[in-house]
Amino acid sequence: MMRGYKRTDRLSELIKQEIAELIVAGEIKDPRIGFVTITRVKVSSDLSYADVYYSVMDGKWDETREGLESSRYYIQSCVGRDLRIKKLPKLRFFEDRSLDYVEHIESLLERVKGEGEDSEDT
Repeated sequence: MMRGYKRTDRLSELIKQEIAELIVAGEIKDPRIGFVTITRVKVSSDLSYADVYYSVMDGKWDETREGLESSRYYIQSCVGRDLRIKKLPKLRFFEDRSLDYVEHIESLLERVKGEGEDSEDT
């Protein structure tokens, strides 16, 4: 039996798409928001909050956070306008550093692999 999507899941995906489109289209004019990827959105069950998780490519976490926070009301109004829903959740932004963690683990594995190859040569 397939489980249907909950309303919050559908809304989460729509909000994610809308924010990503705003960023890609350059509609958010804050220069602190550079290479940002919206990784996921989680809407609370009562629809009061939407936690927006983002990742940055240039390592400018602090600048990006400040830019997103200062643009939050503009982003929220654009999303509300485009989605045309009665109650738009309040947007909250959170860093998603999972990609940094993955890169760190990969570098550790490469180092261990390199040390293993060096010991085979002796």
